[in-house]
Amino acid sequence: MNGALEHSDQPDPDAIKMFVGQIPRSWSEKELKELFEPYGAVYQINILRDRSQNPPQSKGCCFVTFYTRKAALEAQNALHNIKTLTGMHHPIQMKPADSEKSNAVEDRKLFIGMVSKKCNENDIRVMFSAFGQIEECRILRGPDGLSRGLSQREANVKGCAFVTFSTRAMAQNAIKAMHQSQTMEGCSSPIVVKFADTQKDKEQRRLQQQLAQQMQQLNNATTWGSLTGLGGLTPQYLALLQQATSSSNLGAFSGIQQMAGMAALNGGLGGAGLTNGTAGTMDALTQAYSGIQQYAAAALPTLYSQSLLQQQGAAGSQKEGPEGANLFIYHLPQEFGDQDILQMFMPFGNVVSAKVFIDKQTNLSKCFGFVSYDNPVSAQAAIQAMNGFQIGMKRLKVQLKRSKNDSKPY
Repeated sequence: MNGALEHSDQPDPDAIKMFVGQIPRSWSEKELKELFEPYGAVYQINILRDRSQNPPQSKGCCFVTFYTRKAALEAQNALHNIKTLTGMHHPIQMKPADSEKSNAVEDRKLFIGMVSKKCNENDIRVMFSAFGQIEECRILRGPDGLSRGLSQREANVKGCAFVTFSTRAMAQNAIKAMHQSQTMEGCSSPIVVKFADTQKDKEQRRLQQQLAQQMQQLNNATTWGSLTGLGGLTPQYLALLQQATSSSNLGAFSGIQQMAGMAALNGGLGGAGLTNGTAGTMDALTQAYSGIQQYAAAALPTLYSQSLLQQQGAAGSQKEGPEGANLFIYHLPQEFGDQDILQMFMPFGNVVSAKVFIDKQTNLSKCFGFVSYDNPVSAQAAIQAMNGFQIGMKRLKVQLKRSKNDSKPY
């Protein structure tokens, strides 16, 4: 049985196999089952073992499959980066196993908009069955003919449905063939066929709404008059300020206002103060910038960092900056991910990529990574500030990535 707890019946078709790290090496399947069962019935547990040892020893990580997808997500919400097991220095890491990511339901689920009120689920199945096996099809429509449980944007559609295919390729073919291909009876515009919004999409939309609201607040704030004087000189810092306000961290937002406001009062940041170019004004400017940088970094996650990490993931390979702008960072905390390293190094300049190296076998960090800026000055500033910086028991080692020419003698 390869150390797994088996049952004769099968888990739900959309169940997720989860990878779990940061578990004591002494634990057996029995202790793990007790840890996971409060969240739902467990179908299978596989402890990863080092076969070179006799008897094989646990590597301190495992795979777990619950009977239901809901149980796996509840366990992840309660344990991942939250619960630290006895004798461990870091909290449990719990993520979908790599093999699962390629076939997640959200990658195969379509939203169908502008559906005629006369359509039923069978009609939708017939329309889309040509593209492959349909796992689920449902129409959402309330008694008044409007969709229920949707965002306002989707609720404006006459009628809508969700269709889940067996594979992403089938869903993509359906989008190509069906999107805007016909206008259904009683609808004002052609049928809409797109991938259904994921949780990440909804979160990003929420952040965009917050950004719009908080930028409005910022425009109304009295400190804005002072800050506009900086516009011509320092667009990158105003961009940082804008990023900071996209977070739900209102403390950071008010902190930026206070910092900028104090600097404006102390150093005269109005247009006239800037043209004087006095040492006092420049000191005040420096303080204001430094404050804005700190608060912008504290206010992550932001739309900027999310989009950078998404582009990075989509590109597959790491984007590098020019010569002298690429850093290697060693001795990172085990739990640090791309988002954390980006947050830490963003205050020193415009980051073009940030990556923590992951061990493919264990899915855990190798505790080193790299950050690339779009200029060498930012890289040097980051080295000066962060090399030797202590986090917990570790001190970071931050150095320039060697260029390809460094290995040549001349």
